[in-house]
Amino acid sequence: MAMPKTKPPVTGKYIDPLVDFAFKKIFGSEPNKDLLIAFLNEVFRGRKHIVDLVYNKTEHPGDIKDEGAAIFDLLCTGDNGEKFIIEVQRGRQGYFKERALFYTSRHISDQAPKGKRSEWGYNLTEVYLIALLEDFALEDSPAHSYLHDICLCNRDTGEIFYDKLGYTYIELSKFVKADTELESDLDRWLYILKNMSRMDKIPVYLRKPIF
Repeated sequence: MAMPKTKPPVTGKYIDPLVDFAFKKIFGSEPNKDLLIAFLNEVFRGRKHIVDLVYNKTEHPGDIKDEGAAIFDLLCTGDNGEKFIIEVQRGRQGYFKERALFYTSRHISDQAPKGKRSEWGYNLTEVYLIALLEDFALEDSPAHSYLHDICLCNRDTGEIFYDKLGYTYIELSKFVKADTELESDLDRWLYILKNMSRMDKIPVYLRKPIF
């Protein structure tokens, strides 16, 4: 007697955009540069407006022979010279905050010219790290807050002390909005990043040219 045929598991027709290959293909290739620009502009929520950017090498060699290289998921330079490090972290990693500080510190120290430092005068350009966290949350982060915009500030007054260094952490596990609750393009980006692999068609509410 012939065995009954089993149906294949139901899956979406689109790739998971948080897989390393897919993320770099979608956001890290020159033909798709407008996607990364649009996403970053939504992340900064009007605080910055990026018009253009240039992709940089993602491996940063150590300063000395025995020092390991820093390897970024994406690294690019904005039209005003600012540096953007974009990372996707799928699972929990020890010393994640320290790693972010290490990465950005590399790009701050690299700005010092070899010689003529007095003429340069420590005129630093902006450095930002944007991290998408898929399956874990930052330690001690509020239970219902998924977007964390971090900068140097005065501990007593809360006033920003230095705004040319910033860290944006997005905890996708806490982004639980339904499709009917999406209010902004940032909401739509996060919804796509989290749910695209389960979709079998593009919903009406995402039918904008950039999406």
